[in-house]
Amino acid sequence: MQLKCWRITERYPFNQNRPLQEQHMYFIYNLFLTLIFILLFPFLFIWAIMGKHGVQERLGRLPAGVRQRSSSRKVIWFHAASVGEIKLLPPIVSRLKRKDRSFSVVVSSLTKAGKTEAQRSLKGVDLFFYLPADLPLFMKKVMRELGPSALVLVETEIWPNLIRQAKISGSRIVLINGRFSSKSFQRYFRMKSFFRAVLSLIDLFCMRTQEDAQRLLLLGADPGKVTVVGNLKFDTAMMEHSTSDRDKLRDNLGIPKKSKVVVAGSTEQGEERMVLDAFKKLKNQYPGLFLILAPRHLNRIKQVESELTESGLRYRKRTQIAEKSDMESDFDLILLDTIGELFSLYSIAEVTFVGGSLIPFGGHNVLEPAMHSVPVLFGPYMDHFKESSELLLESGGAIKVRDSEELYQRLSELLHDENKRKKMGEKARELIERRRGPTDKTVEVLLHLTGQN
Repeated sequence: MQLKCWRITERYPFNQNRPLQEQHMYFIYNLFLTLIFILLFPFLFIWAIMGKHGVQERLGRLPAGVRQRSSSRKVIWFHAASVGEIKLLPPIVSRLKRKDRSFSVVVSSLTKAGKTEAQRSLKGVDLFFYLPADLPLFMKKVMRELGPSALVLVETEIWPNLIRQAKISGSRIVLINGRFSSKSFQRYFRMKSFFRAVLSLIDLFCMRTQEDAQRLLLLGADPGKVTVVGNLKFDTAMMEHSTSDRDKLRDNLGIPKKSKVVVAGSTEQGEERMVLDAFKKLKNQYPGLFLILAPRHLNRIKQVESELTESGLRYRKRTQIAEKSDMESDFDLILLDTIGELFSLYSIAEVTFVGGSLIPFGGHNVLEPAMHSVPVLFGPYMDHFKESSELLLESGGAIKVRDSEELYQRLSELLHDENKRKKMGEKARELIERRRGPTDKTVEVLLHLTGQN
C-alpha cells in the first residue's frame, strides 16, 4: 500500500476547545492518575533520595542543558516501552541519520531494561530517558525542554497526556509498527469514546497488518490516517554469524565443540519447570547436550536458580563464566543473567524454544532465532506475535507444541534429524528475507513529517 495519507496532518489542526465530553474524560483520567501518584509518592520520595528508578526523569526533570543542546536543531522523539520495542529502532535511527543529520534524536522508555538496551544498541542518540508519569504537569515540562518536531510512538504506546501535550506543542505524531492484540483491543474498546478522542490527535498510523488496522478503525481512528506498512521486526538487523564467530562464542561460554545446544529464550514464570523437565529427558538421549535458559525478566533469576537447584542440573550463570575458558565443562546448563546477548546466542543453537507461549502470556519474538536459520518451537499462546508465528508455521520454519511432553518429543526429533533441522532453518530465514522492507517505508514517513523529504 502506498503511503499517501501523510497529507492528513494539514486537515486536522489541534483545537484546544475540544468538546465538553472529551474534557470530562481527560479530567477523570487525570484524577485517577493523580490519586495513584499521591498513593505512590512516599515510595517515589524514598527512591529519589536513593537515586534509584530514574525518579527525577519520571517526574519530568531531564538532565541539565537539554534545551540548549537541542534548541538549534529539530528533535525527533522516539518512545518505546521496553526491550522488544527498543530493538526495532536501530535500523530506523541509523537510516534517518544517514538521510539527514540536521536533527537530534531522543529516546524514552518505561523500563530500566528498555533504557539499558537503548543505550547499548542505539548510536547517534542525544538523550536517553525514562518517560515521565502521564500527567499534564510533567508532560508540559518535558515538551518545553525538548520542543519535538515529531513524536514517534512504537507499537501500542498510546499515552493520552503525552499525545495531547505533544499536539499542543505543535509536534507531528506518528505510531509505527502499530499493533493491537485481542486483549489490548478489548481493553481500549471498553473506553472507546475516550480513546477515539486521543487517536484523533495522531497524524498517522503505520500498522503491521490489515487485522491491526481493522482493530484501530473499530476504535474510531480516521481511515485516512491509517496505512499498513508491515512488521518492522522482519527488518531487525540481520546479523551474519560465520562458523568462526559461532565457534568463538561457544568457546567463550565453555561449551565443547561437539555438544549440541538448545536455547530457551524469553521464558516466563511457570515455563522454566516445563523446559527443565523436557531437558532432563533429552540429556538421557544426548549426554553432551547443553541448554541455555534465558528468563525474560532478570528480577526472576533467583527464583529460577531455586528451580535449577531442585532439578539437580549442573548450571552456571552467564556472569560467572570467564570470557575465555580452557577448562573442561563442569556444567550443562547456562542461565542467562545478562541483557542484550540472547539474539547472538540463538546463532549457536541447533533448535530453539521461544517462551511466553506455553502459558497464557502472549508469546515473544519468534523472528530472532529465525534470522539465524534456526528451527523455532513455541507454545499455543502467541497472541502478541500472531502474524509472525503463523507465517513461520506456514513456511515450515517452526513447530507449535502444546505442553512439556510435546516440547520434549519435538526437540528430540529435531536433535536426531540434522537434515530436518537444516531445512526448517532455511525456510525460517527465507521467510525473513521475503518480508523485509517496512523500515524504509517508515523512514520515508518520518522524513516527510519532519519536513526533510
